[in-house]
Amino acid sequence: MDEQIADIVVIGGGSAGCVAAARLSDDPTLSVVLLEAGPRDNDPMIAIPAGYARIFVDGRYEPGFATQPEPHLENREIGWPRGRVLGGSGSVNGLVYLRGSPHDYDRWAQAGARGWSYADVAPIFKGLEAWQGEPSEARGADGPIEVREPRKLSAACQAFIDSAVKAGLPRFRDVNDGGPIEGVGPVQMNIAGRFRASPARAFLKPLRHRPNLRIVTGARALRIVFEGKRAVAVETPRGVFRARKEIVISAGAIETPQILMLSGVGDAAHLAQHGIACVAHAPDVGRNLQDHLIGKFIFRVKPCGTLNELLASPLGWLKMGWDWLAHAAGPLTVSAGEATAFLKTSPDLEEPDAQLLFVNFATFKFADGLLPVPSVMVNYGPCRSESRGSIELAGTDPYARPVIRANYLSDARDMDVMVGAARFCRRIFEHAPFRDLLEEELRPGKLGDDAIRESIAKTASTVYHPCGTARMGSDERAVVDPELRVRGVEGLRVADASVFPLIPSSNIQPAALMVGARVAEFIKRGA
Repeated sequence: MDEQIADIVVIGGGSAGCVAAARLSDDPTLSVVLLEAGPRDNDPMIAIPAGYARIFVDGRYEPGFATQPEPHLENREIGWPRGRVLGGSGSVNGLVYLRGSPHDYDRWAQAGARGWSYADVAPIFKGLEAWQGEPSEARGADGPIEVREPRKLSAACQAFIDSAVKAGLPRFRDVNDGGPIEGVGPVQMNIAGRFRASPARAFLKPLRHRPNLRIVTGARALRIVFEGKRAVAVETPRGVFRARKEIVISAGAIETPQILMLSGVGDAAHLAQHGIACVAHAPDVGRNLQDHLIGKFIFRVKPCGTLNELLASPLGWLKMGWDWLAHAAGPLTVSAGEATAFLKTSPDLEEPDAQLLFVNFATFKFADGLLPVPSVMVNYGPCRSESRGSIELAGTDPYARPVIRANYLSDARDMDVMVGAARFCRRIFEHAPFRDLLEEELRPGKLGDDAIRESIAKTASTVYHPCGTARMGSDERAVVDPELRVRGVEGLRVADASVFPLIPSSNIQPAALMVGARVAEFIKRGA
């Protein structure tokens, strides 16, 4: 293989990797190579915010990950879509931009991730964004990634918010302002004008002519080469990329532990099963896997401008296209959900333990298309799942999909939170104006906690937030230390959602972006 040399090699052009490469290349004395397994992000379906639905259905950037049969979900295998394309899952996700609760990061620090409290990371969040709403000290105005609320809410979404307020939830002023997250309001989205503000578009595109930054696509990391205990190079189908100073793995919560294990960093016994020489015994690589699980209420509603109605009519298509082109508004500029709510399933809780997401369309399965009637969904699930899973190697082939065990609902507390969240949803549904839109509950369709549990077991699925598989901490079993250095080796760091000690309360992309910014900060100051 040809050998190429740079100061820093970043593996993975997803959310964290894009930020890390961009921020590292701000230093003109550093040469940076970013390796992305997938292609460039020049697909118009990536640029159009609502294009995520088409990408999801046809799986054009989908590596095909799925869990093993999940015992508490009727032994169903749960697909785990990811984005194998420049920008990673940030190029194909639902564009929901939520930091989570400030307490999430305080819990990280308390769990051993010193220097990662909310006070530590809040300035990073602020510096990432260009907030398009009401200015505040908590929000950034000049960052690379534009964040805003929908310009106009659908009638059903507004009705949902109004009814949730009547059910007892406060109305958000700004869910990302660093205050309590309990409440309901429009989601915030990473959208610039009429286009997706993906990590690649926001952080890399403005730097495409920077001489010290090279982006290589189609360059899947096969393994990391060590000389003794020092990581020195990355083998890819495009050649060997040698790092003079450091290698940063930003391949995501699934592939980062896979790359580590294939390279000899992992549980020694597991590596020995596959005949892999152990460079560093790291038993928690691939452990501590966490994800958000959701159940769904699905309703047939009175005609009120749902996406199901618009897509059933040629005039509806024309209206959506005109709104997008002329006004940078309408359904084509809306994320996977229009409104979100955070609530307590018990009044004695310190903060919300469940999240809701209102969606102005409905489908039983994306692959089957939208329902042929006006319909909406309300998704619900735990903010901070207690269940833990794992990722293990299936073999030594770097192209083989790893063995994923999410172990959803293995901790009974998660089911309790889901049932409590569903009960609160029913309180919302009892209030006008949302109540007056409802025609028929299609899922779960029956009253009572037993019906909720049955629906969850048969239909609940991922919210696409896997994390935690290369846990950050100060203890000896932590995979990386608080400066994101891999323990037991030199010249190697991890920066992506795999380092999260605990899953944040909300959608996780902003947290991944923040981690990418921090690893660049650590490397540049020599930490």
